[in-house]
Amino acid sequence: MKFITIIIALTGICFFACKSEQEPTSSKPKETVSQVKIHEIETIQESENIKVLGIVMSESEARPSFKTGGIISKTFVKEGDLVTKGQLLATLEMEEINAQVKQAEEGLQKALRDKNRVNNLFKDSVATLEQFQNVNTAYEMAKRTSEIASFNQKHSVVRSPIAGKIIKQIMHSGEVTGPGNPIFAILGVGNKDWIIKSGLTDRDWARTNENDKVNIMLDAYPGQVFKGLISEKSSVGGNTSGTFDVNIRFIDKPKNLAAGLIANISITSDRKEKFTVIPVEALVKSNGQSATVFTAQDGKAKLTNIRISKLLGDKVAVASGLEGISNVVTIGAMYLEDGDNIKY
Repeated sequence: MKFITIIIALTGICFFACKSEQEPTSSKPKETVSQVKIHEIETIQESENIKVLGIVMSESEARPSFKTGGIISKTFVKEGDLVTKGQLLATLEMEEINAQVKQAEEGLQKALRDKNRVNNLFKDSVATLEQFQNVNTAYEMAKRTSEIASFNQKHSVVRSPIAGKIIKQIMHSGEVTGPGNPIFAILGVGNKDWIIKSGLTDRDWARTNENDKVNIMLDAYPGQVFKGLISEKSSVGGNTSGTFDVNIRFIDKPKNLAAGLIANISITSDRKEKFTVIPVEALVKSNGQSATVFTAQDGKAKLTNIRISKLLGDKVAVASGLEGISNVVTIGAMYLEDGDNIKY
């Protein structure tokens, strides 16, 4: 009996010892800390050059024509010729036009005779007031017809409206032309005629001013840089391109130019801009002008929404969202969540 009591006591001691070993020890789990790298936010101020393409054009172009129609009698110039303003370029066969002038003059003389005769009769009370008024009206109409015929006779020649170069002869001697049909295409080639037309985005257009300095590089003259300035800014955007044109005039230009040459333009703007700048790797998510970054505040990662102004190579200019913040997380930002503990 005594032996049995001892066995039961030993069994109880083993039971409580095993139970004590199986009970878990309560302890608070350690918090995870992410190792990251941060970058101090920069503020820079710069005067950025605007780089665009342009095309060389002549500001002076003309396509002269005859006032009246007829057969072209003679042309006095050909393609490639240089012409001066007012120079005679072509004439019409004048037989028909001269006959119209003669007819108008004779009609005017007859109307004058009728007018004088009826005026005398009206003074003697032989002609009526209506006859007097009709004959005076007929005379005025004949006079205007004669003036029109003389005007057409005077403009039955083509003269150059500008000084320039004949780049195309559209019609030749012996051909029949109508009023307003171009005979020649003339391009101004003087020093003051050449311009470069370039299309700017609305933002770049707003940053430029007339007389801003321009560096011009032409593919036709590799390695050479020519000087220019903005002479005019368009007030209307292009219908399809969405750009705004600026005209650039040469200060110094190459010896030879041709319409259609391609120019690489670098415009120096006097308007300085101030940017808040962060590295591009700090961006966690981006959608157009909106993006998110993480900032380090009191040892924790904070998700912050920003608005992008523009990209500057490997950096991003931020328009808003980082006011009062001094840093952003770069390395490790992709693996963070808002509120995570961080070490840097």
